[in-house]
Amino acid sequence: MSTSKPPSGPTAATDKDVKALLLRLQCPTPLHVLRTLFLGSIASPRLDVSPMALVAQAWGGEMPEFASTAEVEEMFGVLVQGLWNRLSEHQSTRNPFRLPRFEVAGTRQALHDLARMRAQELKGFVDGLFGSEDEMLLPKKAHEAVVALSELHTMFDGAAGLLSDEAKPAPADELKALLRNLQQMTIIADEQINKALQSCKRARGQRLETMATVMSRKIAATGSDDGGLQAVTEHDDDEPDFIESPLSQSVTRNGVEVRVEIYGDSQGGWILEVVDAENTSHVWDEHFETDQQALTEALRALDEEPLEFLGRAADRPLN
Repeated sequence: MSTSKPPSGPTAATDKDVKALLLRLQCPTPLHVLRTLFLGSIASPRLDVSPMALVAQAWGGEMPEFASTAEVEEMFGVLVQGLWNRLSEHQSTRNPFRLPRFEVAGTRQALHDLARMRAQELKGFVDGLFGSEDEMLLPKKAHEAVVALSELHTMFDGAAGLLSDEAKPAPADELKALLRNLQQMTIIADEQINKALQSCKRARGQRLETMATVMSRKIAATGSDDGGLQAVTEHDDDEPDFIESPLSQSVTRNGVEVRVEIYGDSQGGWILEVVDAENTSHVWDEHFETDQQALTEALRALDEEPLEFLGRAADRPLN
């Protein structure tokens, strides 16, 4: 098995809990940006992804000052175990990610705020995907998705820039049409984010064998706080469609909770990945003839080697 490790764990923390924590600890990064920053990192093929490093990044590069150990544990539970864990569930095709929806008034200021928010969200996803890297090997479908997200970012950012210019007229009928366009662009952004998630997930499961596209990420100043996104690519072969087994499921055995992911290898076999409570990915070298065989192997490993999937919790007794 091979592993990559961004920690996580189960919790009932909601977006309301996250907002309250960010406000109390004076986080300069709003929830909508932190959400996509985390999601991009979850999707990323990078092996050095660390939720705690992202938390520090949200506070400008350093962890906030905590008044007590209890406050540290709360932060870890709400952000790392809570928000990160919930976002990790969007790697399943049965639980696609959607950018948050809310009622938007047809006013110039409301549309400006919506367009700016969407631009920030898309930038956050790409920033999370690339981390500190300027170039990255991506599967073709993920590359195509990032290119599309780059174009959408430019359009959202451009709309926000135009709406902020009070010298330009903004008739009510044009604002209404723009709102419809922004809503349609949001739907497309959802599709492309999920396309990148699934493409990178499959590539990780195939031991990075399909990675042959070089993607370059450059953030160029555009006169706004968000910057621009540009992508450069080289040729890549077509990727097979992602096939996830209906046997993929969350499993709790011997007090150990994991997510069992089973998906096709495009050659008639099945890949087994077990994601533990710290979001460590355990991928089997062996490919299985059937998805049922893969599930049986996952259950066997959980029964016979539970400590393998405990991560940081290995020092706690099993239930």
